[in-house]
Amino acid sequence: MSFIASRGRLLLPVLIAAFLSHCGSVPGPGPTSEQIAQRSKGVEVRTFKTHDGKELAYVVHRPARLNARHAAFIYLHGIESHSGWFDPAAEQLAKRGYPVFSIDRRGSGLNRENRGYISGHVDRGTNLVDDVHAAVGIVKASGKFDEIYLIGLSWGGKYVMAYDATYPDEVDGMILITPGMKPKVDLSSGEKLAVFIDSVFAPTRQHRTPIEAEMFTTEPVHLDYIKNDPLKLHTASASFFMQSRRMDKLVEKTDDAKHPPMLVFLAGKDRIIDNEATRALVTRDPGRAVTVIDYPDQTHSIQLDAPDRLTRDIIRWIDSLSRKH
Repeated sequence: MSFIASRGRLLLPVLIAAFLSHCGSVPGPGPTSEQIAQRSKGVEVRTFKTHDGKELAYVVHRPARLNARHAAFIYLHGIESHSGWFDPAAEQLAKRGYPVFSIDRRGSGLNRENRGYISGHVDRGTNLVDDVHAAVGIVKASGKFDEIYLIGLSWGGKYVMAYDATYPDEVDGMILITPGMKPKVDLSSGEKLAVFIDSVFAPTRQHRTPIEAEMFTTEPVHLDYIKNDPLKLHTASASFFMQSRRMDKLVEKTDDAKHPPMLVFLAGKDRIIDNEATRALVTRDPGRAVTVIDYPDQTHSIQLDAPDRLTRDIIRWIDSLSRKH
């Protein structure tokens, strides 16, 4: 019996290693410096120091003239994308007088190996919402804006809600675009097990994101852009997926804190998001001001497919809110 137990202890690491090698992959080299530099062309890129002393780049879309409310947006992107996927909508908002500060998450967009991060990875123990907290603080400290609104697209919607659960009532409103709190797509049970094991033994190991390009849009020009985007993530690390799971718990948490008004956009032909489950989640608190706008004929990436309509609806909603200042 002791011999069998001994052999079992010897075989277990081998079996785990074989399982991990089948389900995951080692981190790749990330995009080239030329590909990252291409994203920087024609846009204003700035950086800020995070809560742990690191550096994150963000893109600024500045208006020629500031809106009457002195309001600004901070944008958070999805799991596979980066700030560039919101450029069409951000440019429309800037034309209407609203500056947009589009932050690239650690390991995404402009913040890759070039700044000491691993593409698709978040270090174990890092609290991503504190990055947003630092960004909000910097925008507030500029003294130029009376109102700050967070915009979260897809997974970024979960990011915004997790931020609000951690730092309630620190911004003036939240805008969630096809938010990813209740997705239709998911990893398989085996992949989830591999992620959990890797989060302990190999946190940087990469696992596929369960989304196909055709789920984002059916518009040929935008689909081509998404398929050929060199900065698009196809995998994320085990540590990132565990961070995302922790955010799920924050989003599900209920409390008695005061929370800002919320605007939510749902796409009727969305293959990524469970609209009804999302609607139930965001409207569960009767004391919270929530507006849900449905785009029945749109797929997931309405910021690419219908940026004019989206930005008009955002500004109309903001104009309907009482001014705090």
